[in-house]
Amino acid sequence: MQMKNLAMFRQNVVCYARAKLSSTMPNLETLVLRSDEEVVNTPMLPTKFIYLKHLTIRLVSGLTFSPSYDYFSLVSFLDAPPSLETLYLDVCQPYMKHETVFGDSTHLRQIPEHSHFYLKSVKIIGFSSAKGLVELACYIIKNAVSLECLTLDTLYGSRCYRETDTTCEPVSDGFLMETPLSERTLRIKSLLQSS
Repeated sequence: MQMKNLAMFRQNVVCYARAKLSSTMPNLETLVLRSDEEVVNTPMLPTKFIYLKHLTIRLVSGLTFSPSYDYFSLVSFLDAPPSLETLYLDVCQPYMKHETVFGDSTHLRQIPEHSHFYLKSVKIIGFSSAKGLVELACYIIKNAVSLECLTLDTLYGSRCYRETDTTCEPVSDGFLMETPLSERTLRIKSLLQSS
């Protein structure tokens, strides 16, 4: 009950943490979650993480990562901690398999607004045209009234082992297909600005 810092690594950990931890560990201030297999969307629940200030979520796509996982369901984790200050989201996926905002239907989902008064820094690593990620970014822009820094990094994971390295791991061809089209970049930018 008195635990303030927790790191968990297991499949479906995001769903599990949202459903169980707020009642069993109400004093958490820092939470780090890593899932190599997240197939269950994060549920919307009324429970809160009253003291949670720092949240890190790493969703590492492997052979078992579900392309049907809805990144937008992570809004549930943003609404749960009223004191959240930093969010670090790493969606390591070498091949973007989710529905894109460039498909036939470009309508973005929205949910009722909920002001986040303390959220100051958000970093999304592996940001892509995945519809759920764009919707999540739009939600953050619209609702984080104290936001000072939003980083949308289109590369994923740690490509360089140390800052002093002169060479880094190459970016996969599948992921590079996401980035070169300036028209796509402009479309995402206009979607984010319109929110």
